Amino acid sequence: MAIDPEVISASSKKVSRAVGYLPRWAIYSSAGVGVFVLVGLIKTFLPLIGMAFLLAFIWSKSTTNC
Repeated sequence: MAIDPEVISASSKKVSRAVGYLPRWAIYSSAGVGVFVLVGLIKTFLPLIGMAFLLAFIWSKSTTNC
């Protein structure tokens, strides 16, 4: 027995609940993990970028003729 798609309208609440349900705790926990990953990446790359600029500045000062 097949279910006709016309039986339940697309704007029905049953359709919106049947499409896919992601628990609220999963959304919040994934957002929290994402924040931790983002902060970790920033803490890793900011000192590296700062050191690269410092080395570029030192290199430019050491290669110029006074």
